[in-house]
Amino acid sequence: MDAALTSGDLARATGHTVRAVRHYEDEGLLSPTQVSDGGRRRYTPADLERLRLIVDLRELGLSCSDIRSILELQGRCQTAGQFAAELRQVLEGHLAEAQRRLERLRRMRRDLVASLELVEERLRGQAGAGCPCQVAAADGAPRIVKVLLGQRDCGCAAAGAGQQRASELPSGQA
Repeated sequence: MDAALTSGDLARATGHTVRAVRHYEDEGLLSPTQVSDGGRRRYTPADLERLRLIVDLRELGLSCSDIRSILELQGRCQTAGQFAAELRQVLEGHLAEAQRRLERLRRMRRDLVASLELVEERLRGQAGAGCPCQVAAADGAPRIVKVLLGQRDCGCAAAGAGQQRASELPSGQA
């Protein structure tokens, strides 16, 4: 097996740090294929693919323990049918969580786009004049703008109006 990749190679290939690679080693999720007499770790392309899977699963929000359980699945199964059944069970649970995360990300993306549009409109229309609270007081101001500017205690009329509108909305929309 050609173990020509270093920890740095794996880190660069995944967009992470050598420290992250070592963390996954410490967690028992990844092991170098070879360790030289001088302590240099060497990895194979298969190790890199394993690390990419680990990184992807972490991005989905899985804990190191959950990932370890998935990676050890093959060793726990005696037959292809058992492996398929267990993998299906694991994946269905994580798929549902991934869907919930996607919905939150889409909602946040809409909020960010709307915030950017509102800010761009303010920059074009008023060239920065007035109190920042006026941005939050705008009809339909996104939640991120309301939260960021609603914490101001400047005493202007716009601040009170923005907070009042936010309090009139059903919970979850402010």
